[in-house]
Amino acid sequence: MNGFSPGRVVAVGSVNVDRILRCPVLPSPGETVLVSSFTEGFGGKGANQAVAAAAMGVATHLVAKVGGDADGLKALANLRGASVGVDTVITEVSAPTGQAMVTVDPDGENSIAVISGANALLSARDVTDALTVLRPQATDVILTSGEVPHPCLHAVTHCLPPSTRWVHNAAPAGSLPAWPEDHRPLLVVNEGEARQLTGAADAQAAARALAETAFGAVVTLGGDGALVAQEGRCEHIPAPAVTVVDTTGAGDVFCGVLAAELAHGRPLTQAAAAAAAAGAFAVTALGARGALPRPRDLVRMAR
Repeated sequence: MNGFSPGRVVAVGSVNVDRILRCPVLPSPGETVLVSSFTEGFGGKGANQAVAAAAMGVATHLVAKVGGDADGLKALANLRGASVGVDTVITEVSAPTGQAMVTVDPDGENSIAVISGANALLSARDVTDALTVLRPQATDVILTSGEVPHPCLHAVTHCLPPSTRWVHNAAPAGSLPAWPEDHRPLLVVNEGEARQLTGAADAQAAARALAETAFGAVVTLGGDGALVAQEGRCEHIPAPAVTVVDTTGAGDVFCGVLAAELAHGRPLTQAAAAAAAAGAFAVTALGARGALPRPRDLVRMAR
């Protein structure tokens, strides 16, 4: 025994109900296509990441808002069933729960349109109150994303002890907030987002540029794995080869597992390797949470 006590993951983010449409092709501008099948699921970056972290056996809490509608009740019940703490999820009776319309082609590629609903009403005060209740400790990991308003991210910077690790998934890509010099997050983005944020010509240059503005950077490369840039180094982490069914939510699973592994005390490169395997596992079924890996799944994939 090494005496290490795993920390918690606290995700600050969005909660959606997904409407998933399987299509023969993704519609082009002005084009109409016939849907081959329709299903409903649960999504939202914050909720997806929290569920993925909880599946790894880490105590996980979500800070978010849902609407005062049937979708909100269903989403909360789903989160509780996934062992995610929802005491800091607020029900906003004046707004609907967020929705995502997800079209998926036969190769697993997707196109997503999001109706933010109650997610857009999450405020800095809500985040401050939630983190005051949860009282993050040095072993905890805070996980945020670009789906919450910028004031919520500023609230995180003011509420976290300097020793608490912070992972920010800067998706969807936009302008990055000005991080405090003494408490910058580890940035996680995909290759397209990395280039958009930096203007760099390739993924490795983008990863290095992002790492200089934060506490390191992880750039996901889909089936090619990920790049980990920190302290002047940039390392490639491969991913297992799998048959792709749907890429929806794979990045969220990556982030949730990365945060969980860091909360377990793993070094960043080791945590990123587990996250890359988890992201690969996630694309093998339909929906953002159609294939959520457990630790045994990652052990099997490593073999």
